[in-house]
Amino acid sequence: MSESYEKIVNCKLNNREIAILWLGQAGFLIKSSDGIIIAIDPYLSDCGERIKGFVRQSQKSVSAEDLKPNLYITTHLHFDHFDYDAIPIVAKQSNAIFLGPESCCLKLLEIGLDSTRIIPLHLDKEIEYKSVKIKSVFADHGTLSPDAVGILMRINGTVLYFSGDTAYRPEKLTWLAESTPDLSFLSINGNFGNLNAAEGACLASDLKTKIAIPCHYGTFIEHGGDPLNFQAEMGIIAPACQVIIMNQEDLLIYKPTQVGS
Repeated sequence: MSESYEKIVNCKLNNREIAILWLGQAGFLIKSSDGIIIAIDPYLSDCGERIKGFVRQSQKSVSAEDLKPNLYITTHLHFDHFDYDAIPIVAKQSNAIFLGPESCCLKLLEIGLDSTRIIPLHLDKEIEYKSVKIKSVFADHGTLSPDAVGILMRINGTVLYFSGDTAYRPEKLTWLAESTPDLSFLSINGNFGNLNAAEGACLASDLKTKIAIPCHYGTFIEHGGDPLNFQAEMGIIAPACQVIIMNQEDLLIYKPTQVGS
C-alpha cells in the first residue's frame, strides 16, 4: 500500500472531521469520520499519454491496485477524470459503487461493470449513502463534454463543492440558495474551457465558501495553471476566504469548528 493511501485509510478522525488527500489534477480522496472513503475524479494511470499524448508531470500518489473506496465518482468522460486504465482495476479489486453522469455510466457498462454497481447522477437529484449525500450540479464544459457535472457533497453537516471542469457561469449557481459550501475544490488551469485564476476567485467569492482549494494543474504541461496566481487573485477578489494549496503527499484534516462552522 502506498504511503499516501495508508495515511488516509489509517487516520483516526474525531466526530465530523473530514480527511482530504489530493491525488493531483482534479482527483481527491475524502474520508468521513465514520470511515467512508470517496474517490472523485482520480487520475491514477498514464492513460492520458496513451490516448492523447499528454505526458504526466506529477507523481502518482496512489496506485489503482491500492484504491478501495466505498464510492467512486467521475464528473465527466475525459481521461483525466474517467481513468480508462485505472477504473477496471479498482472495480475488480474493490466493492466500490460508481457514480457519474450518463456518458460515464454507459462507458462503465461498456467496460464490464455490473449495473448494480453503477448509480447515474441526474442534475440536482440527491443520492444518499449512509452519512454522505451527493448531488450533481451545473458545470459548463461546452461541447467538449456536454453532460459534465460539478459535485455537491454533504458529510455529517459539512458541505463540499467540486467544480469539475467548468467555465465561469455565475448565473447557474441556483443551488446556492440551499447550500453554501464549507470547502470548494476549484479547477483553475484556464485552458480547455476551464476557470482561470481570476474566474476561480470570482466563483469562490460568489459561493461565499469558507475554504478554497485549487486543483487541475501540474499534471500536464498542456493544461497550464498556477495556484499562486489563484492565491493572488483570491487576495483581491475574495479576501475573506481561506486558500489552501495542497501537496499531493499531505493529508488535510478539516475540523468544522476551525473556521466558525
